[in-house]
Amino acid sequence: MGRKNNYEPETKKIVTVSNYSAVAEIYPHIMRSIDYKKWAEYIYQISKEIKKKNISVLELASGTGHAAFNLKTKIEKIILSDLSLQMLSNLKDSRLLKVCCDMKSLPFKKKFDFIFSTFDSVNYINKKENINKLLCDVSRCLTDNGLFAFDVSLEKNSLKYEKYLNRRGKVNGVVFQQRSFFDKRTRIHYNHFELTLANGKKVEEIHKQKIYLFKDYFDFVEKSDFYVYKCYKAFTFENADENTERAQFILKKKSYA
Repeated sequence: MGRKNNYEPETKKIVTVSNYSAVAEIYPHIMRSIDYKKWAEYIYQISKEIKKKNISVLELASGTGHAAFNLKTKIEKIILSDLSLQMLSNLKDSRLLKVCCDMKSLPFKKKFDFIFSTFDSVNYINKKENINKLLCDVSRCLTDNGLFAFDVSLEKNSLKYEKYLNRRGKVNGVVFQQRSFFDKRTRIHYNHFELTLANGKKVEEIHKQKIYLFKDYFDFVEKSDFYVYKCYKAFTFENADENTERAQFILKKKSYA
């Protein structure tokens, strides 16, 4: 009987893991150029459209909570939610209330005055029917005169940053490489991460964001309980159009138009 071969090749098999499970470890590094304070102030100004004090707020796809961290001095009642437990485990402020859940299937029984999502998280919803599910569930969790605010990345943004997002580095003992590609035919923007973790394990994450047409969002909203109250070029209060890189949508319920 032959001896057991314990030889392990130097090139270990790469394991595919769920989005933001491993990237959570390098997320603060790859996002270090983002001005979260400015972004939070913009969200706060949008929230002031609700003429009410002490509003209750829910953030969808909050990630590591940098936006909420910069909002907490102005908005006291805020709950963070994200599909990635690893991202929530790395919150900027561990005292913030957090819930791990899918934004297309929210577990909340209470209603919020303001629900928002940032950094094109909605683009991760690749199927049109799931956008409809998102709008339906947000409507259920939103007060009658509340606001739902979210931003989306459009084609011009993908074309502009496609090459910029091809990068590699090392942080906290994790070696990573990111490759970015926008498929114009399928309108999917891919971000492929390969990571060698501090323990030597090799993993990959394949992020797919659907770059819908600008007009598609109006079609989605038209079929929902909402209407487009305002639509800006992100970080401004100027009206967006199909040539905008990133659009900021603000929705209200049709029944309270």
